[in-house]
Amino acid sequence: MYRQNAWANRLLFDACRGLSDAQLAATAPGVYGSIAGTLQHIVAAETGYAIRLGAKSVERIKSDDPWPGFDRLAELVEATATAVTGLAPSATSKPIRVDGATAGSEVDPAVIFVQMFHHSTEHRSQVNTILTTLGIEPPE
Repeated sequence: MYRQNAWANRLLFDACRGLSDAQLAATAPGVYGSIAGTLQHIVAAETGYAIRLGAKSVERIKSDDPWPGFDRLAELVEATATAVTGLAPSATSKPIRVDGATAGSEVDPAVIFVQMFHHSTEHRSQVNTILTTLGIEPPE
């Protein structure tokens, strides 16, 4: 699942690499934000989920960090996919403490695995919506 997720991220990044700055700044009603902002948000969330699951080799970025560029986003996607696919087989049902928006709650690791995949899929769809509004054919 996470290898497919990384593949889908790479496909979308490759489709967006040639966009102008104005196109990367484009948005549409009902989506998270600009193309660049949404791509960074996808990776920021994925690195956060991986760290919550116990990944030690993943560096966390945040949605509001300066734009890291496509190469850095791709590196982080690969590191996250490698870490998560390595962690999945040994995951237990022992709850993980999650700080932040759900302050102090505990979550089954399976919920984090599913959320990581679902979250990225949702936001890739939003980027595809923006691309379509720009008259650009999104990747399949």
